[in-house]
Amino acid sequence: MSRKARFVDGCRKGIPITFGYVPMGIGYAAIAIKAGFTPLQTISMSFLVYAGAGQIIAASMVLSGAAAMAIILTNFVVNLRYFVMSTCVLNQIDDSNTPLNILAAHVTVDESFAMFSLSEDSSIWTYLGISITSWLSWCLGAAIGVFLLDLLPVIVTNSFNISLYALFVAILIPAIKENKQIALLVLITAILNVVLGQFLGNWSLIVSTLLGATVGMYIVDDEYILGGDA
Repeated sequence: MSRKARFVDGCRKGIPITFGYVPMGIGYAAIAIKAGFTPLQTISMSFLVYAGAGQIIAASMVLSGAAAMAIILTNFVVNLRYFVMSTCVLNQIDDSNTPLNILAAHVTVDESFAMFSLSEDSSIWTYLGISITSWLSWCLGAAIGVFLLDLLPVIVTNSFNISLYALFVAILIPAIKENKQIALLVLITAILNVVLGQFLGNWSLIVSTLLGATVGMYIVDDEYILGGDA
């Protein structure tokens, strides 16, 4: 297949992701505008940062009056997984170069990474097709949110704000059902966040995440993390 054909094939594979990303992008825009972001800032953040849950967390923390350093460190911790994902993609793809690798790293997110990992195709063009389709759908959702939220009833705009929680539930439930150690780790981290929130405020998310990751090193089987049977 030619590069164009592989890219188009990747775009087709990325279409299912758009059905989740557009409403999530609208949900992010609802929180960002409420936090005081301008329409340009809201949309630009989607193009330049493209961190999905990280953007929603950042907007939520701005809304709650968190310090800039707390927002930066929280997103650094939450988005550390992208280093691993980008490395895995780099080791899997072929027919690539440095500019394409940089672009691929920018548009790497959980869903596009998972879809590409499950495919047998190792072309960078297929991966870019999947990832760019997802990226543009997220930006489209943010744009729709910016321009249409004022026209929608309040009950509808508020409903988009639960998109982050729906995403987390969708990610966590399969892992929790498959491995009780993961369920215990999620519970421990949640309790840590609630308790530490009484003393550390917005910093509790960073500390509880790091402590939860440390606990996970001891209670979650290595075989499960590496993809074997737990």
